[in-house]
Amino acid sequence: MSNNTQPTAAKDRIVFLDVLRGFALTGILFANILSWSGYKFIPLEIAETYGNTETEAAIYYFLKFFIDTKFYTIFSILFGIGFYMQVTKNKNNPHFPPMYFRRMVLLLGIGCIHATFWSGDILTLYAIVGVILLSMRKVSSKKLLSYAALFYFIPVLLDIVYMYAFATELPILTKTALKTYPDMSPAEVVTGFQSENMLVAIKTNLHNLVWRWYDFIPSGRPFKILGLFFLGAHLYNIQFFTKDALKIKNTLIFAVLGIAITYISMHIKGGSADFSRNWNEVFGRFVHEIGQINLSLFYISALAIFVDKAPNFILFTWLKNYGRMSLTSYIGQTVLGILIFYPFAHLFQLFGLLSLQNIYYIGAGILALQLVYCNLWFRYYKFGPVEWLWRCATLKKWFPIRKN
Repeated sequence: MSNNTQPTAAKDRIVFLDVLRGFALTGILFANILSWSGYKFIPLEIAETYGNTETEAAIYYFLKFFIDTKFYTIFSILFGIGFYMQVTKNKNNPHFPPMYFRRMVLLLGIGCIHATFWSGDILTLYAIVGVILLSMRKVSSKKLLSYAALFYFIPVLLDIVYMYAFATELPILTKTALKTYPDMSPAEVVTGFQSENMLVAIKTNLHNLVWRWYDFIPSGRPFKILGLFFLGAHLYNIQFFTKDALKIKNTLIFAVLGIAITYISMHIKGGSADFSRNWNEVFGRFVHEIGQINLSLFYISALAIFVDKAPNFILFTWLKNYGRMSLTSYIGQTVLGILIFYPFAHLFQLFGLLSLQNIYYIGAGILALQLVYCNLWFRYYKFGPVEWLWRCATLKKWFPIRKN
């Protein structure tokens, strides 16, 4: 049998998926910068003094409506596509499962290092769910959509169970910051990250990391991500990205449903990351999940049409290279965020000191810097630096990184 477990070669890559991956990274940057900047943790009464209240509220509403959860949805769909491509390529290859398992273990290691400095890491969860996905690799193509829907909506079903079991008896936590913890005040969290002692900042981050993983219980995110992995496999299997995504009718349907349903979900009490205490909040979660997936599919379809009409547009070329280096870029966002905002880096020390508007100006600067870096890098190299190391470690072989 074949021992060809090589990852996809550059010449075999689907260009649009790289563009889409770069696009997803852009949204992820603007969602995650709320944490690196400290804006998510500062007391609300202090945040209100940093800028024009109406402008800040409008920016945050735009973030919650159009960005929050939508871009990690796209990123997860893309992970599912990558897995499905490798599975179909190595369907009869007995060497594939151990190779892919080693790949996920290495990703878990990268994620653990990343999570030590930033609690919002998604790589550790991707690695764990990726192993689960490996055990389900023999699911037939006809059942991919069914599995996607099942896992994606399991959190709603669990929410109902939690509601009757214990959620109504849980104390209501007063929201004094965008992210509030029951055992640590916003002021204490900010003080921890504003320390010039790196160990103090890491200790505070590890506190947040524990609560992030606890939040996976009410949010059900591991199930949702597994569902999105299966959805990505299904969409790739039916050639959605080269056929259905290019249809204006489908794009308009996703847009109308996504915007209308997301608008409704924004005005229902409760949230996708909280335990529901009544049926109104359960309904709010269900509506949010439908709006999230439709708005994400609208972004994918709209981008597919634009790329199809203007494939040589310079922005798409830059996003393509940004996406080709997705792991390096994702980790690089955190590194730049820490260097700019965290006092222990001894550079700008801006943690918890800026308005949301100014934070997003910095986010735009980070994006511009990364786009330039990625495009310069691929003039001379075949792979992103972290991608290259991950590939070499996975296949236990040194690959040339420089272009001939």
